[in-house]
Amino acid sequence: MRTHREEFRRKVVSALAKKHGASEEDVRSRFADAIERFVQEKYEVVEKVVARLNALSQERPVLLNIRRDPCSEEMCMICERDRPNVEALKRIYGESITFYEIFDSSPEVALYHIIHQGEGEKLLPMNAIIHKGEVVKFWTGRPVAVEEYQKYLDNILQ
Repeated sequence: MRTHREEFRRKVVSALAKKHGASEEDVRSRFADAIERFVQEKYEVVEKVVARLNALSQERPVLLNIRRDPCSEEMCMICERDRPNVEALKRIYGESITFYEIFDSSPEVALYHIIHQGEGEKLLPMNAIIHKGEVVKFWTGRPVAVEEYQKYLDNILQ
């Protein structure tokens, strides 16, 4: 999270420097408070979600599902094909794991980029297994077979 926040701060400074025709050092000194407020506001919601996921994952594994908002006008066919697999996991594991869903229309979706960190294509859905505050495994851009989830979940639950 810190790495992502610092990279975002760097991009903000760079954009402001370019916009104002100033050096990044000058922008940092002149706009330090405004930049910090902007970054803080941007990450406030995500930090709350991360704290919640960390707390939940201490008790039992969490399956995080980030997908297209079902109220969106654009349907994500991959998200829709993945949905039955997640529903099957709910039937199989019940209360043994926590299911946490985030839609792409919410501010919490920034968590996608924090988890992703440049690995593979950035496509929906993203499914991640989180245990004891750590991302054990994540998948993006494809439906994940129930057996593939089970390989990780069963190992954690034993």
